[in-house]
Amino acid sequence: MAGPSKDTWKKTRGGAAAVMKTMTARQMEAFNLFSGGLAGTVASTITNPLEVIKTQLQSSNVADGGLFGTRSPVGLAKKIMEKDGFAGFFRGLPPTLVGIIPSRSAYFYSYQRCKVAMGRYAEEGSVPNALVSGLVAGIVGNTLTNPIWMVRTRMQIMADQSAGQVVYAGYRDAISTIFREEGIGGFYKGITASYWGCTEGAMQFILYEQFKSRLIKQKNKQRAAEGLPPTDQLSKATYFVSAAAAKMAAAIVTYPHEVARTRLREQSRGGMFKYSGMWQTLGLIAKEEGRQGLYAGMGVHLMKVVPNSALMFLTYEVVRGWLGEFTIVE
Repeated sequence: MAGPSKDTWKKTRGGAAAVMKTMTARQMEAFNLFSGGLAGTVASTITNPLEVIKTQLQSSNVADGGLFGTRSPVGLAKKIMEKDGFAGFFRGLPPTLVGIIPSRSAYFYSYQRCKVAMGRYAEEGSVPNALVSGLVAGIVGNTLTNPIWMVRTRMQIMADQSAGQVVYAGYRDAISTIFREEGIGGFYKGITASYWGCTEGAMQFILYEQFKSRLIKQKNKQRAAEGLPPTDQLSKATYFVSAAAAKMAAAIVTYPHEVARTRLREQSRGGMFKYSGMWQTLGLIAKEEGRQGLYAGMGVHLMKVVPNSALMFLTYEVVRGWLGEFTIVE
């Protein structure tokens, strides 16, 4: 990726030379893509142990109590450590590292482009703009990367061999086995639940943009009283807290789709797939396990996604502010 172009010089009123930072539109787009992906990579690597525990809690292997004999996050962590050691907490990390950059990059890139395009019909920061932009961003990201997350989930869920589930020898074995036994469609299991999960992203963006808009208005009101010019920037701490609050609210409201997606991606038990669609899955979980089943693993999930998302949004805002210092050139 080419870096920012060389600084050019221009004359100020006093005749002194000042630096004007320039960057081409293509360079700016590439930097936006890379920064969004890098933020997601760092955050996801740090929180991968929580992802592994959460996925176990969501699975039917743990729900029926037969595989580990516990539904406690701490109890599961102990079992994972006993079975696989420290490396067990990083199951599924390679697909994450492969998929997170294209996933997050596509997500933020699509969001930014859609937000600007929608600006002709709905003001940036408004609920309609954030809703449409968030939905589009989520659909694009999920469509491109669902096969990666499918493989990750299969590798993270501890196989119940007593139910005929296979212990994959590695990622290549997992991919070839899924393709051989389930076809191309096997890699897109859970995508309907992922699309439904786009409402979480849209809700998060709506809340985030609303929080940000109100805080900027409040800040500019104070600045006006002090005789200072208006600004469109907030402190890094404010961006972080706003993103965290938005993610927490959105994740709690839409969480059951996360459980449904994991169940849909599980291996068959006794040669039969129990779950066949998102609504059928949610209905079956509600009937057999009740509310506890629908919200299994939510506490661990929030511990993972809230700081993860807040870090990504903070990075996005910092990079966006930095790029705002550049003048776009041809």
